[in-house]
Order: sequence, then structure tokens, then C-alpha cells
Amino acid sequence: MRSKLRRVAQLARRYRVDRRLPPPVRDLYRSVMVLRARDLVDRTLAATRSVLGHRRFGPVARLESRRVATVGPPDGSNRQLALRTASDVERAFVAGGVDSFLVARDGDRLQLGVLLADRGDALLALRQGLPGDGWLLRWTSGDRTGLVELSGRIARPVLSARSWEVFRAYAWGQRAIGPRHAALVTFWELGTSSEYELVGTRSHERFHPASPDTVEHLDRHRFRGKAAFPIADAIERLPEPVDVVFTWVDGSDPAWLRSFSAIAAEHGRQLDEIALDPARYRSRDELRFALRSVWAHCGWVNHVWIVTAGQRPTWLAEHADVTVVDHAEILPADCLPTFNSHAIESALHHIPGLAEHFVYFNDDMFIGRPVQPELFFTPNGLARVFQGAARVHGFEGAETLAVDTAAIRGRELLARRFGRVVTHKPLHAPYPLRRSTLEEIDREFRSEVEQTARSRFRSSSDLSIAASFGQHYGLARGHSVLGEIRSEYVHVESARLPWHLDRIRLGDDVDTYCINETR
Repeated sequence: MRSKLRRVAQLARRYRVDRRLPPPVRDLYRSVMVLRARDLVDRTLAATRSVLGHRRFGPVARLESRRVATVGPPDGSNRQLALRTASDVERAFVAGGVDSFLVARDGDRLQLGVLLADRGDALLALRQGLPGDGWLLRWTSGDRTGLVELSGRIARPVLSARSWEVFRAYAWGQRAIGPRHAALVTFWELGTSSEYELVGTRSHERFHPASPDTVEHLDRHRFRGKAAFPIADAIERLPEPVDVVFTWVDGSDPAWLRSFSAIAAEHGRQLDEIALDPARYRSRDELRFALRSVWAHCGWVNHVWIVTAGQRPTWLAEHADVTVVDHAEILPADCLPTFNSHAIESALHHIPGLAEHFVYFNDDMFIGRPVQPELFFTPNGLARVFQGAARVHGFEGAETLAVDTAAIRGRELLARRFGRVVTHKPLHAPYPLRRSTLEEIDREFRSEVEQTARSRFRSSSDLSIAASFGQHYGLARGHSVLGEIRSEYVHVESARLPWHLDRIRLGDDVDTYCINETR
């Protein structure tokens, strides 16, 4: 209680000096108040409107300001749902004698083009040819939009709309998802340019009538296309496979606890108190929800690796695309057992079969919305570095945390090797990495990497290779570039935790977030 009162007094004094809240805190409060107000309006409107669709389809959930009958929880990733939806729409067009062509891939969503003259036939084809129940159509005409059930009464604006979003709604908790995996249907008309132009835009989006037909292959799905709109092999896309690596420990495992206590007793007073913090090893089932977020929002992931101390989550099902890796497979026997995440991260490139491009996650990092591999890597394969606002400490003292001394060690090494000085630490967000870059670090800084690998607990001599040093080394060597990501970070004991969670839940614009418990 006394510490909380002291904290309140410090905050009050800071406010008297600054005369304002810190900008990140102010922006958080402002944005969340707007989001909460908008959500309240949507919930109120939804409660006054009838349910769209037949309740027999599945549970009712809210889609913005409407309640809709869903077809149940999603049975695939957003990417899989988007591909399946677009395939169903294209097949309905084919069955109805309507020519369509693949125009673009926007995130996971696919855009299909139809000639304006065929708009009425296209609507009839959708109403008659889509499989199953629960299909919805959201139309856009100028600044107006509307949502209709395809098997029900069709509003007049649908037939004059400039675009349609066709989808089935799935239950995502109490909310429904649909537009993020919808097939976007756009209409094209022969314009004054003697080319087919996109209705409602009439800009550079156009193609010549003689543009040859093509076939596009996307994740084992086949679509009719046009030479004017190359999608699958577009140069803006990363063509290489991307893996995901998680590190995880079950701090409640009796065998692990006995080993931890024995090694800690051997080290005695030499250990940093923070290195022994139980919160560093406590499992709150974060990994389960982190994996779910990757499954839902990263349907492009090639393989998932979970690096553990010979442990396996009891709830983890067998899956061909998920492999549990023991520390013994990547670290020498004389480095084990280890309780140092820096040591484990120093050996990730030894995972057998790991792809050249991979994204490293702590088990408290989550994906907040559908994202693409190009968020983490450039189309030509360079890793992106997400630089944070926190500066690398310019002073090292007895109270400096191991995470900060690791950043200092890394800065010193890079300054000596390249004459370049690191100013800021990377964000605590998923880390894009190249296996070859880590292998190069292992060769060039063998003694430093080995010293880190042999450190059983975090220490001031460590390098944070995957989460910090490897990021900046990649920049210095030209293997990486600076990138941008929408990321949220919050501590579980923060008084602002509910505000951050509402920011993530209601905003739908956060790429990744971390809910952390340690210092």
C-alpha cells in the first residue's frame, strides 16, 4: 500500500511539473474513449435491429452495428477463409455464365473483377450458385454502404453499387468476422480511354480489352486472371517460406523446478535477483493463445517451432506443421540445463530444418489482426527491424538489468566492428530474422556467442542475439532494413491494462501486442 501511495505522489508531482499527461498515455486514453463510445453506439443500434440471416445457421454475433446469424466459429485461418470464399464466388460466377477475373490481393482478401454489363447476372449467379447458407453481401455506392442477406430481399442500391463484399460471417467470441476475408467484387466498364476502367475510380486501374486470359495459382487454389493483373508471382510479394519460432517454459513442472533450484544453488549470490524472478518462468497459458493468434492471422506460415526444456504443453495437439524442439537439439550438453533466454536465443539457428526466413516470438507475443509476411520481410528477403523509442543505456551500474547490459554489450561490439553506434532498442514485438545472419554472427563473434550460451541464467556478460544484437547486426551488414509495425506493449500489473486491452480489442488496427509480466 505504501509503495502505491508513493507512486501516486510521484505521478502527481510529475503532472505539476509537466502540466500534461505523457503523450503515449494521453493518446491511449483519447483513442480508447472514442473506441468505447463507437462500440456503445454500435451495440445500441444492433440491439434495436432484427437479426440478419436465419438463426438456424449458427450462433448470433454482432458485426459492427448489426446482429447476424453466423455459420459458427472459423474452421481455418483468415487466409484460408479468404481463399475459400473467393473460390466459391468464382465457381458461382462460372456456373451462372459470368466471366470474372482475379484483380488483386489486398492482405488476405481477393478482388474479383466483373464487367459492368454483367452486374445483374453476377448477382443472380451469387444468389443461385453459392454453396451452403449464411451468405451476406455488403454493398458500397458512393458514400453509402449496406448489408443484405443474399438469400433474402435485395435492396435496390445493390444493383447500382460500385463494389460488393461477399462473405459468410463466423463467430469470433461475441463478435462476428466477415469483411476481412470477404471476396471483393468490383465492376469494370469500357471507358473513354478505350480500356476497361474500374467503376467508381476511373484512374490508373484499367486494362486493355485484348489483355490475355491467365490462370493464377494461390495456395493450391486456381483462379481465372488477366495478364494485366499478375498476383501469385508479383514482385511485391516475398516468395520464400517463412517459419515461426516460439520459446517456452513450464515453470510449474516439478522436474524443471528441481533442476532450477539445484543450478541456482550452485551459482548462489552471483545471480542477478531479476534472473530468478518466478514471473520469468511462470506459464499462464500464453503460448496457447499466441499460437491461436498465429493460426488465425498468419495463414502463410510455413512451419511453427516451439523450443522448450524437454517439455510439451499438455494441450498441444499433434500437427504436421508444428514441431517441439528440445534445448538439447540446439545447445551443447555442457550448456544444459539452461534457464537463460539469451542462451536459448543464441542457438535458434541450429534448429534442424529451420527456414532461412523466420519470425521469433516470445510466448507472450500475440498477433492482433491478419498480417502478411511482407510486414516482417521485404519482397527481396531483407528482415525488417522494428526500432523502439527506448534508448540503449549510456551507463552501466550495479542495478542495471541484464536486458540492458546485453544491449550495451551489443552496441560495443558493433561499434568496434563497423564504427556504427546503436541508439535505440528494438520494440518488444516479434523479431524477423534470417538464419544465415545468425550463422554469420556465430562465426564472427564465436567467443561472445559461446559465453552467452554457457550462461545458465541471465548475466551482465550476455548478448541478446535474436532480440537485439542480431537485429542491429543485420542493419549494419545490409541484411535488414528499418520497418514499421503497429505494436502494443503492456505489463500485467499496469493500472492501464484494461485501456490497452480495449485498444487492441476495439481498434482492430494493432498488428502485434505483448502482455508482459517481467522486468
